[in-house]
Amino acid sequence: MEQETPQAPYRAFFYPMRLALLCVGENFMPLAWWTPVSKKPFRFLFAMDRENHTLTLLRELGEAALAFLPWEARGWVVRSGYLSGRKVRKGERLGVALRPARKLEHTQVPEGALAVYELKVSELPLEGDHALFLGEVVHVEGSQEAKERPILFLGFRDFATLGERWRFRP
Repeated sequence: MEQETPQAPYRAFFYPMRLALLCVGENFMPLAWWTPVSKKPFRFLFAMDRENHTLTLLRELGEAALAFLPWEARGWVVRSGYLSGRKVRKGERLGVALRPARKLEHTQVPEGALAVYELKVSELPLEGDHALFLGEVVHVEGSQEAKERPILFLGFRDFATLGERWRFRP
């Protein structure tokens, strides 16, 4: 008889993580659980809580954009995660100007984004408290400025940005 291995408790020692804004339709939410998984084809993988309204929109529209905002926008970016897109139009409530994505049919992105990755998404059928999505990049725009003062998520309600830079020289 096979014995079940006990599952280790969740411990977030892997933070900080770069905070993105996941935009779907006219809705958006902060998202730290994302990562690039392929260069050719260019793809991202991201995870979303199954209780989230954005999950419904992702399944309905099949598209999204990962937008990266500067440190100075951290207040409204983080606050957007505490508002439900079921109840309010977040752009209007937070005073964020949105514009249509370049290659997506339904999605809008913040005008002040320093980088935007537009994605066609498909859900990966896996169990867990978060749903997994694979996003194929269909359009990229941005500037070097996107690397300068990112919003870093430290866990819980803590955030930081870069303070020191070092380049390895072999």
